[in-house]
Amino acid sequence: MKKILLTTLLMVLGCAAVQASMVIIDYQGETVVRPQSVERNLIINSDDGGVYNIAVRPLEDAMRSVDGNVTIPLSNLYINNTREDVYLRYNEYSNIFDGLSMGGVAKNMTAKIRDFGMVPAGTYAINFEVQATDLETGQIAATSTFNLQFIIPSVQEISLHNEVPRIVLGAEDAFNKSKKVSNETSPMIYINSNCDWELALNADNFGDGAGDYYVRTVSASSGVNERLLERVLLTPGKEIVIAKGKAPANNEYVSVEYSLEGRDKKFIPSGNYENRVKYILREIR
Repeated sequence: MKKILLTTLLMVLGCAAVQASMVIIDYQGETVVRPQSVERNLIINSDDGGVYNIAVRPLEDAMRSVDGNVTIPLSNLYINNTREDVYLRYNEYSNIFDGLSMGGVAKNMTAKIRDFGMVPAGTYAINFEVQATDLETGQIAATSTFNLQFIIPSVQEISLHNEVPRIVLGAEDAFNKSKKVSNETSPMIYINSNCDWELALNADNFGDGAGDYYVRTVSASSGVNERLLERVLLTPGKEIVIAKGKAPANNEYVSVEYSLEGRDKKFIPSGNYENRVKYILREIR
């Protein structure tokens, strides 16, 4: 009798295991950083051919960087199911698919961070509960958790206004040995960076033998924490750091002054002096 009961119990458990569904969410590709958003493509599928309503519930009140320095509110996080944007609320279910046929080809969706501004480089994570409800029976067929991560690489760029510093020495000043001549219009360097940064210049191709060239910054935006205030001699082969800042930098700027002096108290010939400078923007680790 015991043997018959045990066999029956095993058969029931076996049927339950066969009928249970498993909904799987996985990544498709790396994090994509766009001008107005950050995106991560996802796919969803199941181990059977059922038809389900799929809902997700954020288990945390915000997405956070793993170092704890940056918090992204749920109001800036949503999931696009290729038809519409689904917004998320803490500890509440949001339907992302209605009547989704599972099995076969996986279905696409995209998790996005939007309207947050520039997101600093790093890894961000939040846990979700994923629930699949059988469309026919209305019963919950599967519940699982998924850790959504955005791995945001360092992104930096600079743009220039009045790129080539132009120094004009008139004939009336050509014989003044102590004359210091500055550029007519200071070059402006604009910085975008989602990581801590420093701006340097390389003067290997700067200089034409007319005299000694010097550099300093004359102004900067509020997001620039440090900048070169005193004039420094430009020397070929020597790199000079002219500014530093923290992430994120969104169109921060530095204005640079170049000046020319006679070398060893010699005269500077009158004329126009134009030189190209190589600017280097890099991450501070």
